[in-house]
Amino acid sequence: MERRSKGHVVPFRTFSTIIPPETGRSDLTRNEQLPRVIVIDDFFGRQVADGTNRDRVALCEKFGLRDISEHGAVDTPLLMDPCADAVFFRGQVPDPAKLGDSVRNDLESSVQRAVAGWEDQFGRRRPWAMIVLDLMFYTGLVTSESVRQGPGMPEGQPADDRADSYFGLQILRAIHARDPELPVLILSSKSREEVSKTFSELGASGFLARDASDAPAMFRRHLLRHGLIPDGRVLGCSRALLVQLRRARLLAEGEGSVLIRGEPGTGKELLARFIHDSSARSTGPFETRSLASIPRDLAESELFGHVRGAFSGAASSRRGAFERASAGTLFLDEVGDAALELQAKLLRTLEAGIIQSIGSDETSSVDVRVLSATNIDIEGRAARGDGFRADLLARLRRAGTITMPPLRERLEDIPELALHFVRLAEESHGRAMRREILPETIEILARQSWPGNIRELRNCLSQAVYQYPDVEYLAPSHVQRVLASDSALATMPERESSGSEATAGGLPNVLGSMRRYRPLDRPTGEWTGSLGEMQQAWAVLLANVVLASVRSTKRVSAESPEGEVQIHPAMKLLSGNSRMTATQAADMVKRLLSNGAVGSGGPAIDDPDLARALEIARRLRERRSGTESDA
Repeated sequence: MERRSKGHVVPFRTFSTIIPPETGRSDLTRNEQLPRVIVIDDFFGRQVADGTNRDRVALCEKFGLRDISEHGAVDTPLLMDPCADAVFFRGQVPDPAKLGDSVRNDLESSVQRAVAGWEDQFGRRRPWAMIVLDLMFYTGLVTSESVRQGPGMPEGQPADDRADSYFGLQILRAIHARDPELPVLILSSKSREEVSKTFSELGASGFLARDASDAPAMFRRHLLRHGLIPDGRVLGCSRALLVQLRRARLLAEGEGSVLIRGEPGTGKELLARFIHDSSARSTGPFETRSLASIPRDLAESELFGHVRGAFSGAASSRRGAFERASAGTLFLDEVGDAALELQAKLLRTLEAGIIQSIGSDETSSVDVRVLSATNIDIEGRAARGDGFRADLLARLRRAGTITMPPLRERLEDIPELALHFVRLAEESHGRAMRREILPETIEILARQSWPGNIRELRNCLSQAVYQYPDVEYLAPSHVQRVLASDSALATMPERESSGSEATAGGLPNVLGSMRRYRPLDRPTGEWTGSLGEMQQAWAVLLANVVLASVRSTKRVSAESPEGEVQIHPAMKLLSGNSRMTATQAADMVKRLLSNGAVGSGGPAIDDPDLARALEIARRLRERRSGTESDA
């Protein structure tokens, strides 16, 4: 699969809403397409009534543009290495123009054509990666003398050539009044100096002199740096995502720390990997640590290392994550969960570039770029002085902040994501058939709110494949059954309110609430004597998750219309381990359900499917042998 290379851009990918079963991640090259740009220029964009616009041909050959204009597209047979598909638009009326016509600028149509490139969804039409805009547009009568410049060209008026009234700047101002995120490149033979301040204030991405010797290479570089271009490493082509990918590519060029914001399940670690792979450190290590999953008393050792004998149990010296990431990148997930004492040590390392292992009197330098992520409001906490240091926050976002959009803001990415996750589930299952995703199924997926974001979408599609392994179409009923099951599980009665903030966002929010709870910061009376209750709550959560996995993988047949419980595929689904044996699955079921929830009156305890799963596990383990079909 093509990646970034000198002089090239990452190819654009589009997907039909009806995705054929033979189209997988391994053969996406057939769907790869060039970025699509719109060129608004009176000279190169004009239609020629009686032939080809030769000036446009020369421009396309010089810059590597493949003309795909709806009317008057030119053929460039000598174009061997195109970098973009281009739609040309004159921005004036009439077009084409003939002798005696009076040509005038058409601001409304120019803006509509530019903005309309982002109004379609679900891959029916590729959006613009960039808008390429001329500065000066000639207006007035088309005369026998003026056509010597080119067929259909008018004679021009004095106001056309005044920097304070360039029509291109009027278009730029109007485009960004409608949509300031659209990248606009000024491509002109005019002087950069006379308009530099103006186009910068109006939000243009840059200026390129059309006649510069390195203009073609600079055009490609500008398209890659500032264009809204997708990348196969982070799936999707929605503008909400592409705007953040553009920011990530720009920040990857530097060395400063980057803070990644986003709800649980949006792909923050994937974006961190994207930044690392796009940077000069891509050949170095990429280390990742989740501060929420490291016990507080081990966090310092995990990050900075320790020497032998530094504490009880330190039988040997150990390098920390910072040292392991030397010459590369360290990704700190859930950085908002860092304790205050750890924050002080992180700040010192970020400011001075040194670490000190536990038990050592010496410091050592480290060459590490730090990327961090959080889904909590650490900015608000830092401003209030509520558990997060403002100076550390400033260091963590020294280069900038990127916010991964939630799935509900990038619904047009669902066809591509759905295909990818279905293929992964088919491979994980091992015996599932390859299937076609029906357009009605995509429509159902696009109507969901997805509080768990991409992680929740993946889980839904994985369950649908495991539940229906022997079909050749992913139909609406398949995902509807999974969604209904998840909804029923989420609304089961609990000992306390089931509508709390923790459960509203699904499992990611439940786990996040558990990680964020700090008994040290709470009154003693709140948690004393609560060990049994906490163990029971944890047991009930595990039992409910086992129940969801069992129900999602039941084998439906004519003999068993209600479905047969299968613990082997259920535990493979729950664990994500496609190589798990039937005996290992039985052990997992017994371990998850033998912790106090069974028989204690919890919400999932009296369910016959759960009881059947435990019965199968015990029977299989007692025999200490069995086939895959037994489970």
